[in-house]
Amino acid sequence: MDTPRRPYRHGNLANAMRAAALAILDEAGPNEVGLRETARRARVSATAAYRYFSSKEDLLASVAAEGFRELAAALETGAIESDPLHGAGLAYVDFALQKRGLFRLMFGPILVQRAKYLELDEAARTVFCLLRRVSVSIDEQPREGNAMGMAAWGLVHGLSSLFIDGLFPETYARGMANEILVQRPRPNTQPAA
Repeated sequence: MDTPRRPYRHGNLANAMRAAALAILDEAGPNEVGLRETARRARVSATAAYRYFSSKEDLLASVAAEGFRELAAALETGAIESDPLHGAGLAYVDFALQKRGLFRLMFGPILVQRAKYLELDEAARTVFCLLRRVSVSIDEQPREGNAMGMAAWGLVHGLSSLFIDGLFPETYARGMANEILVQRPRPNTQPAA
């Protein structure tokens, strides 16, 4: 006698799938995230997963969008310090250290195609606008080609990458980032003679 299958039930499958994908990201990286494996870890069928995500890329875009929202919140909190760039820079490095797999995903190849995913594109733009706004505090000239802003972002992103890739001991990461950000070059605020 066949027992009838229970109907699909899950409190919040999309969040469970994102959580499972994050675990895989941290363990093995974005190439290993697949809908079937993610569904298995979320304890649902692959068919159920396809009700929320049309593809692996769709799932990764959703995970990356959530990561950008978390990074934006961290940057906002860091930017309320007396030196907004310093606070936001440390928040950026801390985020990378705490969420390595997610950080790699957010700034990996999927970001290049972010315009295909409205949610991801909006979340990423929010972070980039925050970085631009914080960098204005050091350059005082908000413009698209803000060299100081790009240098500041390159600095904290490069430090973050060095730390999470193990090229610099993590035990010194925050202290080193703090020292570098405190001693960063400042724009010349003196009038020309």
